[in-house]
Order: sequence, then structure tokens, then C-alpha cells
Amino acid sequence: MKPLKFAIALLLLLPCAALTLTLWRIAAASVFAPGSLLQSPLLWLALGAGCWLLVFAWLSPSARAYIVGHELTHAIWTLLMLGEVRQFRAGATSGEVTVTRSNWLVTLAPYFFPLYTLLVIALFYLASLWGDVRPFAPLLFYAVGLTWSFHAAYTLTALRRSQADLRRHGWLFSVVVIYAMNVLVVLLLIALLSARVSLLDVTTDVGRECRWCWRWLMRGWDALWPLADEGWRWVWNWAK
Repeated sequence: MKPLKFAIALLLLLPCAALTLTLWRIAAASVFAPGSLLQSPLLWLALGAGCWLLVFAWLSPSARAYIVGHELTHAIWTLLMLGEVRQFRAGATSGEVTVTRSNWLVTLAPYFFPLYTLLVIALFYLASLWGDVRPFAPLLFYAVGLTWSFHAAYTLTALRRSQADLRRHGWLFSVVVIYAMNVLVVLLLIALLSARVSLLDVTTDVGRECRWCWRWLMRGWDALWPLADEGWRWVWNWAK
């Protein structure tokens, strides 16, 4: 299956580019949106993310929380795939989960599924059922930035090492899927938390950027094909 997944990874490069351009466009629009700076969601997200990066860089916190979340995410996605969790272990330096069903989603989920970020959002939603939580929105954005930065920092650290999860499905396929899914999750979080961006806006932007990337790719192919054709002709004539 690895050759097939390698081919799929190549095909996913164009959607990856479209997702990246969409995120860039939406983030840029959010930065220059009118309104009070102190009420800007992006400001509080950035403060939360920056706070965790400082903690991660200077204090070298224990990885236990990440390992627990990592193995728990494997377990959650196993249950979503209608499998069973037979064994669960998470320690200070390593963890392991034994499941009855596994696929690329179960294997790669911890690298793109920000478990603690989604828990923060779920808790905020539950609190909103009991009262008005809008005055505490900056705190939500700060916590989302903090937890997502936690997820991103440990994910990048894990990817720098030789991970069995990545080798199982091929390095290129795993990295492309992890990148695409992370960007997609960020876009979905923006649509969920922002009053200015909807899920329809994200879907429309991704489709538009996909078409733009495809047209750009075709223009590049049309420009390079004559050169490649001449090169093959020269090699053929030289070989004869």
C-alpha cells in the first residue's frame, strides 16, 4: 500500500497549497479587521500561543500531559472507527495503547487532532448553557491559543524523531496528511470561534484556491512541456 499512499500524497500537495492560501487570506483579513485591539480574537490567540512557546522553550515542561493526550487520541479515534481499546498506558516518558482496529486516521490522529483545544471549547460551550459567557471570550481565545500551541510544539518535536506511526504509512503520506489536517482543523476552529468567518466562507475559499492552484499548475506545465520535449528528443538522438 505504500506506493499507492505515495501517489496519494503527491495528489494532496495541491489541496495543501489551497488550504495554506486560504488560511493566509483569512488570517490577514482578521489582522486588519476593524474593532478594538483588546477585543481581537487573534490578539488573545497569539498571547496564549506565545505564552506556551515561552514555557516550552525555557522551562522544558514534562511531556506526560502530551503523552496522555497522544494515547487518548489513539483510543478516541479507535472508538470512532468502531474498534475496541484493549490496553491503555501512559507514563512520563512513553505510552502505549492496544486496539482492535487501526487505520491511517487512528495512527496519525494525535498529530492533527488538538484534543486539549477541543476540550477547552467543549467546556466553554457547556458553561454557556448555564449563563452568559461572552464577557469571558478573550479567556477562551487565550486558552485555545495556549492549548493549540501545546499541540503544535509537541507534534513538531515528535515529527523530528523516528516515529513508528509515520513509518507505518510512509513518511511523505504521513507528513502531507498531518500538515493538511492541521491546517484544516485551524480553519474549522476559526469558523467555529469567529463571528466574521463561517464554514461556508472557508469551503468557498478552499474551492477557489484549489482552482487557482490548478490553473497555475497547468500554466507551468504548458511552459515546461516544450522544454522537456526538446530534452527527450536530444537524449533520444544522442542515444542513437
